[in-house]
Amino acid sequence: MPGPGSFCSHAGALVACFMALAPVPAGAGAGRLVFNTEESPPFNYFQDGKVVGTSVDIIRRIAKDADVAYDIIVGPWKKSYNNALTQDGHCVFSTKFTEAREPLFKWVMPIEISKSVIYKRKGDPFKALSLEDLRGKKVGSYSNDIWIAYLRDANIEVEEANSDYVNMNKLKTGRIDLWAGGEGDEQVAREAGIEVEEALVFAENVIGLACNKQIDDHIIERLQEALDQLNASGEAEEIRRSRYQTPVP
Repeated sequence: MPGPGSFCSHAGALVACFMALAPVPAGAGAGRLVFNTEESPPFNYFQDGKVVGTSVDIIRRIAKDADVAYDIIVGPWKKSYNNALTQDGHCVFSTKFTEAREPLFKWVMPIEISKSVIYKRKGDPFKALSLEDLRGKKVGSYSNDIWIAYLRDANIEVEEANSDYVNMNKLKTGRIDLWAGGEGDEQVAREAGIEVEEALVFAENVIGLACNKQIDDHIIERLQEALDQLNASGEAEEIRRSRYQTPVP
């Protein structure tokens, strides 16, 4: 998800960066797809040497139902995104859908609905009711995040970093005041040795599977149909709700 930062340097991802091979479904279409992602709990992350999470579960299910063979590769967000943008047969998730991104990919969505959050250090008395309250504060964000331009257009100072673990260190040492992340990123901060809490939820995002434009339309249609059925049956929502019951690393 659009995600919330690039965590390939995280110890759990030092399987460097691990490829999870899915079985080839009988009668699969021409070629395997590559589903690129990052480590971003609770949507996609490593646990016991496997790639798991609510988005991963949904992606696996719709690929199976659509009879599409695939590999899942975990890596830094920027690389995962660029692979899908430039290489035939590649997709990336969990990807925030925006008007700017819409024409760049073929989309399968919604996989998730997620929140974009401004975090503060736990116990910090700072309160924010709107983006205007962030003016005068320095907000950390990871490079290539879709919200950087949005925040800067609101006259908010944003300092970019190549990973959110760098942002965590900056937050700990006071080099930034706040951090722009995603829903559930309290756990990411905890792993980096800092406790954070929400200061402001500033957007809700439709999350999808963004696929290279060279991929056959029939494959995209089969995946979308499988997702539509999973959403209509309520099974997709059950998977999403499981994020609140299943501990993440």
